[in-house]
This record gives sequence, C-alpha cells and structure tokens, in this order.
Amino acid sequence: MTAHSKIGASSMYRWSMCPGSVKASEGIESRSSKYAEEGTKAHDMAADFLEGKGVAADDEVMHEAVLEYGYFVRDHVDPGDTLLVEHQFDLTKIHAGCFGTADAVIWKPATKRLMVIDFKYGAGIQVEVTDNPQLMYYALGALVTCGFSPMTVEMVIVQPRCAHPDGRFVRR
Repeated sequence: MTAHSKIGASSMYRWSMCPGSVKASEGIESRSSKYAEEGTKAHDMAADFLEGKGVAADDEVMHEAVLEYGYFVRDHVDPGDTLLVEHQFDLTKIHAGCFGTADAVIWKPATKRLMVIDFKYGAGIQVEVTDNPQLMYYALGALVTCGFSPMTVEMVIVQPRCAHPDGRFVRR
C-alpha cells in the first residue's frame, strides 16, 4: 500500500467535516514540500531504527529526533508484547478506499492495552492527541486488522521538535 488513500488518516480532519472535498480534490495534483520530504526521511530512519537496522543521519537534529521517538517506542515494548512498525492496514470492509499506515503499534497482552504511536517530525505546529482524527483512524486500523482484543487503547503523539505544554510525548 504505497499509494495514499483519498479518504486517508492525514486528511480525515477535512473529509470527515466536508465529505464533498474528496470529490472536489480529484484530479488536483498533490505537491510535496521540503518539509514533507524531511518528514518522510525521518519516518524511514525511525522505521529502520525500530527494525534494528541502525540510524545513519547526516543531519544531527533529525538524528536526535528519530532516536527520541525510537527510544520512546522501544522503552514501551515489554517481553511478550508485539511491536508493529509502519503497520499497513486496509479498512475496505468498513468503507472502500480506507487504508493507511500507522507509525508504531504496540500490543500489550498482559494488560490488554493497545498503544498507537504517531511520530511527528515537524517543528512549530503542536499536534493534539485528544480527539485527533488521524490517530483514531490508525487505532481503528489496528483494531480491525490485528485481531487484538484490548480493554484500553492508548494513543500517543511523539513530536520531539515541538514544544507542547504536555511535553514531547502526548498521550491519551
């Protein structure tokens, strides 16, 4: 699933409030930016780190942010837990065209807790975890496709480069 869903997690804030925006945006070319490219590079490095491939970075700021995210995730994986990195899911049984990729999902069977962790590399824009449509979409993806039966779902945003009143690890 390398394509982006027209009704994906990152645009859920828009299409959930204005369903017509999906049709209206058809045929409009999606443009990247240097910030999006940096974010993609940071996410790729973070996945490599969590998969045990190490981190090679020519950018010290990116290196530190990736390690902070990576250590946060690894520190929450206990023996017996399941860690899914860049977890791809397909929700077409709920609605055609719904699919995506969650940065990290941790299943903790001992406590029946599912953690869904989103890495935000960007600086300057605080991302809230409460009522966050993107995280809820990722959590639904994990719930529907993994077969876990959690009692609790915890959603976490890790944004090492952005000062947030609740800290760099925001949880709900």
